[in-house]
Amino acid sequence: MEIHSNGATPLENKKIVFLHEKLTKRRSDRYIVNIALAFQKIGYDVDIYTTFFDPYDCIEDIPFLDKLRIVKVASWVPRSIFGMFRQKLLALKAIIMAIRLIFLPRRERPQMVITDVSMVALYLLNMFTPYRLCFVETFLSMKVADACYEHSRIIPSLMEIKWIKMAHEVVVETIGFAEILKKSYPGLNHSPKILYHSMDIGLWDEPGINIQRIIPDLLENTIVFLTIGKFRRSSNFKLSLESFERLLELIGDKSVTRRFQLVIAGNCKSLEEKFYYNELTSEARDKSCASQITFLKQLPIIHEKTLILESAIMIHPAKNDVYSDFILKAMSLGKPIVATNRGIASKLLTHRVSGVIMEPEAKTFAIAMKKLMLSPHLQIFLGDMAKDTFQNCYSFDVLCEKVRNIMTKYDIEVEEESQITTTAKALYAVSENKNK
Repeated sequence: MEIHSNGATPLENKKIVFLHEKLTKRRSDRYIVNIALAFQKIGYDVDIYTTFFDPYDCIEDIPFLDKLRIVKVASWVPRSIFGMFRQKLLALKAIIMAIRLIFLPRRERPQMVITDVSMVALYLLNMFTPYRLCFVETFLSMKVADACYEHSRIIPSLMEIKWIKMAHEVVVETIGFAEILKKSYPGLNHSPKILYHSMDIGLWDEPGINIQRIIPDLLENTIVFLTIGKFRRSSNFKLSLESFERLLELIGDKSVTRRFQLVIAGNCKSLEEKFYYNELTSEARDKSCASQITFLKQLPIIHEKTLILESAIMIHPAKNDVYSDFILKAMSLGKPIVATNRGIASKLLTHRVSGVIMEPEAKTFAIAMKKLMLSPHLQIFLGDMAKDTFQNCYSFDVLCEKVRNIMTKYDIEVEEESQITTTAKALYAVSENKNK
C-alpha cells in the first residue's frame, strides 16, 4: 500500500473515504475528484483509495494533490489476464479495497464511504462495517452509447439489483443519468442525488489567451459561432454546418456575413472519431461557405475557454446527449446558447430565458441565430440569465452546499438513531429495576 499524503492531520469524525479504480485523466476521475474537493472545502479530511495513481500523469488542470490524500490499494492486481477476466479482476480489486476499510483502526474510520467500484464492495461494507455508504453510478459501460437517455437503460445482474439498495445514497452526474438509473433499477428505494460536474474550478478560473494562437488566420473583427463536442454522430455536428449555411442565406448581405466564422471543436482520438472528422471536413469542403468553417481536433482546457469567451453564439446540436459539460461551460461564461429541445440541454436551459431551445432542424436554428445576431441586447440578456442560472444551480459552491446537505441529513439520522438507542436502554434499565 502506497500513500500520497497532503500532510494534513485527520479531524475526528470528519473523514470521508472514496473507493475509485485507477485515478488517471479519465472523465470519471475528474468527476470523483470534483466531489472529493467539495467535501474537502466544507471541512472534511478526504482519502481516495485507488488501485493506480501516478502524480506525474494525472489530472493537470485541477490542483488537488495538496488537498486530498491518495492511498494506493491492490495495485498488484493486473487489469486482465491475457485480455480476459477484466470484470472479475475489477471485482477482486473492489473486494480488497473493502477489506482494507473493514480493518481500519477505530480512530481512522470515516463518516461516509463513497464508491464507484464494483458493487460487491457495497455488500461487504454493509455487512461488516457501520459506515454510511454512497454509491456513484458513472455508467462507464454507456460512455460510447448513442441512444437517447429517454430510451436507454442498463441491465444489471440480480446481485447488483440487491446490492445497490444497500447504499444510503446513490449519486449520478446529470438528470439524464438519473432517468436511466430509475429505469435500470425500478425497485430502488430512494431517488438518486444529482451532483453536476462543476466547471468553475481549476484552470477554468484562469484568463483566456489570444484566439489567434488557436486559429492563426482568424481576423480581428470576426464573429464566431461555436460548437464543441466529441466527433461522433451523436454530436450531430452536421446540423451546425447546415444551420450556418442557412444563416448566411437568410441574411444575404455578404458585407456582413463574410465576417462570420463557424468553429467546430473537440478532441479527436479514437478511430471512430477520426472517421467522423474526415466525413465532416469532406462535407464542409463541398459547401460554398467552406472558407468560413474551421475544425479543431485538439482542445485543451484553456483553448476551450478562450473559444467560448471570443464567440458570439454557442450552438449545441446534439439530440441524445446525457453529459452537460459544454452547456454548463457556456453558461458559466455568460454566453447565449441555441440548442435542441431534446437531450440534456432542454433540462438545463429555459427557453427564451437562459437559452433558445429549438427543434433540431437547420431552418429553425438559422432563424434563431439570425434573431440573436440582429439583437445584441437579446444576446446580453440570454447570456446574463444563463450565467445567473449557472451560479445559482450548477457552480462549485452549489455542489459544496448539496454535499453539505447530504452530510447534514446523515448527522440528523445518526442523532435520531442515537436517541432511540439511549431511550431503549433507559426503558430496559427501568424494567429491570421493576423486576428486581
